[in-house]
Amino acid sequence: MKLNFSISKHKLSLWKEKLEAIPLDKLIVPLAILFAVIATYLSYTNDRIITYGDAESHLNIAKRIIHSITSGFAQMGGIWLPIPHLMMVPFVYFDTLWRTGLAGSIVSGFSYVISSIFVYRTFYYLTKHKLSSFIAFMVFALNLNVLYMQSTPMTELPLIMFFMVSSYFFIKFIKNPQDAISLIFAALFGFLASLSRYDGWFLVIFEAMIVVLIHFPLKATIEALKKKNLKWLFKNFQTAEGQVVMFATLAFFGILLWLIWGYLILGDPFYFTNSSFSAKSQQQSWLARGELPAYKHILMALGYYAVTVLSNAGILPFLIALLGFITYAFHKADKHRFYIMIMFSVPFVFNVYTMFVGQSVIFIPHITPTTFEWTLFNVRYGIMMIPTVAFFVAFLFMNSKVTGRVVIVTLLLFQLFLYTVGYSRIITLADGSVGLSRAKRPDAEFWIKEHYDYGIVLLDDYARTVSIVRSGFKMQDIIYIGNKPYWEESLVQPDKYARWIIMQKNDTVWRNLLDNPKTQGRLYKYFEKAYTSPEILIFKRKENVK
Repeated sequence: MKLNFSISKHKLSLWKEKLEAIPLDKLIVPLAILFAVIATYLSYTNDRIITYGDAESHLNIAKRIIHSITSGFAQMGGIWLPIPHLMMVPFVYFDTLWRTGLAGSIVSGFSYVISSIFVYRTFYYLTKHKLSSFIAFMVFALNLNVLYMQSTPMTELPLIMFFMVSSYFFIKFIKNPQDAISLIFAALFGFLASLSRYDGWFLVIFEAMIVVLIHFPLKATIEALKKKNLKWLFKNFQTAEGQVVMFATLAFFGILLWLIWGYLILGDPFYFTNSSFSAKSQQQSWLARGELPAYKHILMALGYYAVTVLSNAGILPFLIALLGFITYAFHKADKHRFYIMIMFSVPFVFNVYTMFVGQSVIFIPHITPTTFEWTLFNVRYGIMMIPTVAFFVAFLFMNSKVTGRVVIVTLLLFQLFLYTVGYSRIITLADGSVGLSRAKRPDAEFWIKEHYDYGIVLLDDYARTVSIVRSGFKMQDIIYIGNKPYWEESLVQPDKYARWIIMQKNDTVWRNLLDNPKTQGRLYKYFEKAYTSPEILIFKRKENVK
């Protein structure tokens, strides 16, 4: 028996006309909102909103700004950049939204919708091709790793939002270097990106570099130098200088503010990279064990991040995007393509650089040695490249014939099928659930939730001994390292404020109260052990001791 399957060109043309008649641009916002609500509902009902340890930390930073024993903007600290936390402040005011993590979901969900809009708008601005722009939107919006992360209080989606909006206006400037308004808007959203995640610092630096390159294209500059055309060089230098200054005054202001903040509040403008709480300091333990494979190995850094992007995008969208990237590189009709490729490569360059210099680490299965303690960590960094993947998938789609477009859409749908049958996994969810990024849930946390009655609690929140959100404490009743002078005084006189003390082996509270003979006696005079485990001790104040 022979089966023949064919579609006439006439029918294909009719379908094409019908597709083009659909107001796809009007579907972007409702679809993005629908996807966000469904994904957040699933995360909420399956208790997946605060799987990441960092997710609660972000919620708590925002909460402490308004509700703390020493509330105020100083509670923002000096490691994580402030914008995502400030965006959460209106929502963490409500305890229910804080404890469930939905305060962060609202911020990330909003960022996801705006990002989706600008993924569509950016591609449409460059191509004026509505269907391909819609494909770009769908590749981004239906990426399951993006959908999961937008349901959490993590900071990746706010950065993607500011990155995409800044890139959109900057691309408008690239296309029309006289468009000063677009350059200012690019700087404004670059400023916000630079105060969201450190990736944003590379964004504004690269944008400033591109401003210079626009006015000094390689061939024209070499030609001017050969001919000693000083008039051309001087004129372009003046124009480039004026635009760089105009751009950088706003775009780089966020970086300057953060350095000033570190100096004024914490005594070190580079506290974010020098302190014991910084990412760089955390990498030293990995380095000491020989488990920092990309450190000073550029090929390893490239490989690790490429696989991380592939794992976040899905292997089929990744391969399609790679082919689209190569096709775009030879697309001579767009004379600005190299500037745009540089723009979309910023997250890749940033993550490769930070791994290479030892500022960050990624562990990902298949290439991380099984002898390492962990093989899954920080893989969420790959979602920063999903807008780029969406762009180049859409570009290949636009430049393909009907058969090629059908194949691309089929492969994209098949990737979703691979997720549903479990062949591909949502790698960001896996890291938050079983990887090193997951929030610990020790038995002590369940015990204190059941037995805590009232009173001040002293704990080292940096060690994440127990969850403040899940344990039922009020944030106003917590003393942690950011509560000066309560913290310093409590490490000498634990009885001065606290009714409860929770310590984990080798954390700051343990070292200062239990390991220090001078304070150990005072600890046992006023407190008694209420919970004991090999790693965590909980002390409760004695009732009749003054």
